[in-house]
Amino acid sequence: MIRFLAVLLICFFCAACEPFMLERREFPVCAKPSAGIGYSAFGLQVEFFLDNPQGDLGVVGWSMGDGRNRTGTRFTYIYDRPGTYTVTILARNACDDTFTVSRTLTVQP
Repeated sequence: MIRFLAVLLICFFCAACEPFMLERREFPVCAKPSAGIGYSAFGLQVEFFLDNPQGDLGVVGWSMGDGRNRTGTRFTYIYDRPGTYTVTILARNACDDTFTVSRTLTVQP
């Protein structure tokens, strides 16, 4: 009886070891993003750009400090009125690394 149970257990364990396939996946390798906020102001019109960008930059989102947002690495923006605004960028790459930086600027007519 013991011999039968031992053979039965061995057969069970051997039958349970079926081969299986693991799908090979490639994961991105990224350098953490970083940049400063560069700008050139001409009255209420301001040209924004990334200053000294480094690492892998994927999506770059900008909060303009007046309730509106933009995306991209370089663009021209027109403020509705003079004032002091805190502009913030959030950069995210394919590895989901994020970087945030803010800069205060004053625009005048």
